[in-house]
Amino acid sequence: MGDETKLKMKIIKQSTYETCLACCLLMMVGTIKKDEIEIWKHGWKFNYLMGQLNYVADKHNKIFKVYVENEYYFNQLKKQKNKNIQLVNKKIDIKFLSHLLQEGNAIVYLDNYYQLKFLHTPHFVIASKRIENNIEIVDPYDGVVKNVSAKTIGKAIINLRNHLGYSPVLIILKN
Repeated sequence: MGDETKLKMKIIKQSTYETCLACCLLMMVGTIKKDEIEIWKHGWKFNYLMGQLNYVADKHNKIFKVYVENEYYFNQLKKQKNKNIQLVNKKIDIKFLSHLLQEGNAIVYLDNYYQLKFLHTPHFVIASKRIENNIEIVDPYDGVVKNVSAKTIGKAIINLRNHLGYSPVLIILKN
């Protein structure tokens, strides 16, 4: 575990390059890192995203609202979700993310190139708040809280869609 943000979230640093979503989900539900690999393995059973979400929602009795931009992907996820997952097909951009941040944290799927500057890879982070032209994120890659320009986050979402070919996704905790 790492530091805590001003929102009292325990920061979890991922132990493998593939467990960013598992760590973000653990931070959102306020639990400890020991379940990281177990959550990640549940992504193998279904779709990577839905397998992990279903597992965490069931295990911790939580409800997640998941915004998925791509309609085809949205329709596939609807077939795999459990009762604790609410899916919404919605265009995802920095304006919508900023709106969600008024109510709390959001897990954001983005192209990590805009942080690392050397490799285009899909990556999940937690956006915790908008501060003027910046967004505070908690990055499970290195376990660090960062202030990133909203413009950069917006580009990373667009690049996830246009360069990497992945659907942008935002996830919020409902309870």
